[in-house]
Amino acid sequence: MIEKTTPGTQIVRFGLFEVDLRSGELSKSGLKVKLQEKPFQMLAALLERPGEAVSKEELRERLWGADTFVEFNSSLKMAANKLRTALGDSAGKPRFIETLARRGYRVIAPVEKHAPVGAAAASREDRVKLAVLPFYCMGGESGQEFFSEGLTDEITAQLGSLSPQRLGVVARASAMKYKHTDKGIDQIGQELGVDLVLEGNVLHSDHRLRITGGLVQVSDQTYLWTKSYEREISDAMALQRDVAESMAKEIQVVLLPQGVDPSYSLAAA
Repeated sequence: MIEKTTPGTQIVRFGLFEVDLRSGELSKSGLKVKLQEKPFQMLAALLERPGEAVSKEELRERLWGADTFVEFNSSLKMAANKLRTALGDSAGKPRFIETLARRGYRVIAPVEKHAPVGAAAASREDRVKLAVLPFYCMGGESGQEFFSEGLTDEITAQLGSLSPQRLGVVARASAMKYKHTDKGIDQIGQELGVDLVLEGNVLHSDHRLRITGGLVQVSDQTYLWTKSYEREISDAMALQRDVAESMAKEIQVVLLPQGVDPSYSLAAA
């Protein structure tokens, strides 16, 4: 039997998504995502035990009850497909929901369960705040812009999951307002109320990419970290995830030298 969520964990976050278990709402970067009742119930059940396998039988009881007759294997698969569609996930290369053959499902992304409001408010005062600006596409073609935006989303998700109690990452929707802006780092930092800004660019050349990222301290506009990555273009989503994870690990060393929260682990590749 799956345990019910306690009142202190009504809001759950993973990647760019936030789940309000009380109201039954899913949102991404502050924007609501439509999700039907059964897929949402499945997501809620999986989020209660992140990283653990939740069996098909447990999900059947949670979604339909012991006294309700349905052909639940196909119904459960349909609910999982709708959930993945809402999350932009893939069964073949999962980032959030993994299928365990003949067993069930599990959440593989880092999950943050909110503490009671009072404790969370107190911890926010000590956090370093960071904004990930939209990575600039130096090619300018629509397909390349799509890749740059996806890379920005992935980096935002990875950094946002590192240590929410010590590193606050500005929501994507707020940072996206500065795409193609002429404003300086000092003005952007002041308007967003952040200490650090991560900026970067993507350069396409034949079948290769060069991705450059730089972590800038707003107070004096100097780099704390910068690095370029060169990769072959094959699987765009896998490439985005690979570079984002590499950046997150290196920035973690710079900003959180004493380690991260014990519950944190990078999303499985």
